[in-house]
Parts: sequence; structure tokens; C-alpha cells
Amino acid sequence: MYKVLVVDDDHLVRKGFIGMMPWNKYGFEVAGEAGSGKKALELLTGERMDVLITDLAMPLMSGIELFREVKKLYPHMHTVVLTFHQDFELIQESLRLGAIDYITKTELEHEQMDEVLARIRTRIDEKSPRNAPVAGLPANIPPESASGADSDELLACVRKALDYMNSKFDHELTLSLVAKEANMSRSYFARCIKDFTGKTFQEHLREIRISYARTMLEQTRKPIYWIAAKSGYPNEKYFCKVFKAVTGMLPSEYRKKFDIYKNGLNMN
Repeated sequence: MYKVLVVDDDHLVRKGFIGMMPWNKYGFEVAGEAGSGKKALELLTGERMDVLITDLAMPLMSGIELFREVKKLYPHMHTVVLTFHQDFELIQESLRLGAIDYITKTELEHEQMDEVLARIRTRIDEKSPRNAPVAGLPANIPPESASGADSDELLACVRKALDYMNSKFDHELTLSLVAKEANMSRSYFARCIKDFTGKTFQEHLREIRISYARTMLEQTRKPIYWIAAKSGYPNEKYFCKVFKAVTGMLPSEYRKKFDIYKNGLNMN
């Protein structure tokens, strides 16, 4: 059993998180809890833990500061972030520090507890397979895990996916196709792109395509059907519908308004 320390300054959130998760089913045991980073460090001096799950936004000592201390003092520990979508920069920093995964609180609201723990267990086993229990030996033999290599790989995979979308947006793109290009599972990639960009896969792809279309409407006299196809919308009618939903104007109206604006600047 992997011993888990849960840290969150919100007492109700912490107790709810501990109580709702099927820990034993995936080989975990909550061996301690703390309401602050300082208290967590005190607990760690008295008992060895294998996994730290901590909120990032805490007073006095933030989750990031706790991560740094734990990485320095207890390099064998696996660290996991408990956070909200809007903490994107903090998530990135924690991944750079070696966090193996992150849990968004919206996942818990949607009752995805089994998926969350199964994913964390898989990440731990992948990161330190020699750390698995062996008959007659303690289950928490320290690995040679510690570095942020796995976290860097995750960030690289997401960036690769975003770069692929930016370069291939004029092609037919699906969530499965881009996830495969990034060497990630479909469901995990869908969660990652939502957390990293604040948008779903389809929302982010639409933003890329419409941004390109706006540029073409402003800088060229190409016909609407040509711009639609180059933006990844072979169906001109559907393209116009999406464009209006995003900008509030049809492509022809947008071009006309931009021309008026540009001519006004030139006259001045």
C-alpha cells in the first residue's frame, strides 16, 4: 500500500476528498492529512509517506513552496497537485518541479474518482516500477523517484499537440487523431488541453481556424469559399455559421467593416 499525505487548508474539501476516494481499491492508504504546508512538513518528519497530494493555493506556505521542500528533503515521494482549472501557471510550475500528475477539483465534482486514482497509480508504477511491493520487503523502498523528466515529457506532449493543431488546422482534425500525434490517450489529452488552455479541444481548434480566417479576410481579397476551405471548413455555409457565432458577423460583413476601418485610417 502506498501511504498518502493529503494537504488542503480547506477543512471541508480535505475531509470530503479523503472520504470519497476509493483509496484501497488502487493500493493507497491515507496515512496523514494537514491543513497547511508547515503542518505537512512536521508530519513528514515523524512518518514516511510515499505520495503527497496538495492544494496549490494555500496561505503562508503555498503548495509550490511545499513541493520544493519535499523534493529537497524527501526525493522518494511522488507529488500530485490538487487544483482548479485557472491555476494553469501553478500547474506548469509544479510539473517542472516533478509532480507526476494533477487532479482538478471539477473531476471530483463529476465523480471521476476511480479514473483519477487509477491514473495516479499507473503514473507511479511507470515512474518507479522497482518501487512495487516485493514479498518480505517494505513497499516504500526509495527509487534512485528523482527528477522532473516525466513532467517535462507531459508538457512536451501537450505542446506537440498544440503545434500540430496550429500547423494542420486546415485539415480534418479529430480529438483522437491529435491525441495519437501527441502519444496520449484520447481521454487524458482531452483533460490536459482543457486544463492547459482553458478550452475544450473543439473550442481551441475553432479559435485557431477563425483567427486565421479573420486574417485572410483582412489581408486578401480571396473569395469566402476559398478562405473557408483554407481555414479547415470545406462547407462554406457551415463556416459562415461558425464565424458569425464567434465574431457576431458573417465573413462578408466582417470584411466590409474592416475595409471601412482601414480606409478611415488611410484617410487620416
